[in-house]
Amino acid sequence: MILCLCASVQWRVVLALELLLSNLRSWLRKSSAGYRDRAERRPSPSLAAYHWDGSTPKENVVSNISASGAFLLTNQRWDPGETLSLTLQRKGPPERIPEHRFSLQARAVRHDGQGVAVAFVMSPDADLRLWQSPLKTPEEQAEPENILREFRTAAAIAFLRRICPGAKEMKQLLRERLTNYRLESAVEIALHAEELLVFEPGARKMRAHPNLVLRILEDGSSAESERALQFWAGLLATCCTIGKEDISNHDFIELMSQMKGAQVSIFSAACEAAATYQSEHDALEAHPIHCAVEEIIQIVDQHDLAKIALDLDCLAGLGLLVKSDSPGFVAVRQEVDITPTSLGLQLFARCHAHRGSPQAFYGPLAEPATLAKD
Repeated sequence: MILCLCASVQWRVVLALELLLSNLRSWLRKSSAGYRDRAERRPSPSLAAYHWDGSTPKENVVSNISASGAFLLTNQRWDPGETLSLTLQRKGPPERIPEHRFSLQARAVRHDGQGVAVAFVMSPDADLRLWQSPLKTPEEQAEPENILREFRTAAAIAFLRRICPGAKEMKQLLRERLTNYRLESAVEIALHAEELLVFEPGARKMRAHPNLVLRILEDGSSAESERALQFWAGLLATCCTIGKEDISNHDFIELMSQMKGAQVSIFSAACEAAATYQSEHDALEAHPIHCAVEEIIQIVDQHDLAKIALDLDCLAGLGLLVKSDSPGFVAVRQEVDITPTSLGLQLFARCHAHRGSPQAFYGPLAEPATLAKD
């Protein structure tokens, strides 16, 4: 009987220990979750958060901010759980330049006599890293520009993870391999591509081939103009499809990667001015475009005629402009031929995130006879 009592006591002790360990594990999970929610907050005296009150943007001073939320000094009293749209930027008039602002959704958590605490609503794929740069002082990390760069980078990573699930190269590229200048360009390409896809049917289900995306970010991050960045974003958007990964942009990416500086400006001006028609072989062609030398100088914003001639030859060599019938230096001509080829017209449409037929992008076709008279 004594043995039975001892066994019963031991069994109860085991049960009590298991219950204690279970409670301890539960407490640790809740504690660690609460710790993550209470991410390190720091003041950023020059940072503001705008919200829209009717048709007027209202500025709210950011008392402190963390990777999970912020406390806004405001007269507004949003109810806990209410969702609002905020735009973070440096204090002052609303910014028009995308790189100088960041818009996101937030949820009101609580309010007191000074303002409202909000929690940011961000994608679980975002990789927001505030206060983690070993190369910057705490004061530098709290500057609005650094905070905005981190938010924009995190949002770009979330988008890239969505279109390329499982591909780690995108995060490594943005976090480890690009300089600050190229990082900002790559982030702008990704975020602009995401904007271009907002109204596409099934945008959340779209995927892209990782190799194409990586090539766009690597080459596009060295773009020399805002127009070139927009073209790269358009190509990235058209890489995204539902179902089977589309690699049809491979050749267009290769062509875009070989255009530099003024060549992008010339190519863009040529395609914008193109009056298109259907050739006898059912290809989309452009009627001849002759541009005065003075006009081409304005387009490229430089007076080096020898350099302009080289740029025109390069575009023709890539098959994007029709080869000129009047060889020679631009300096001895009164006008130059900048007629885009069928390939050039297709590339231009893709660079504007157009995934349908080129004819649909350029609109009604011009009448050849009418243009011949002009």
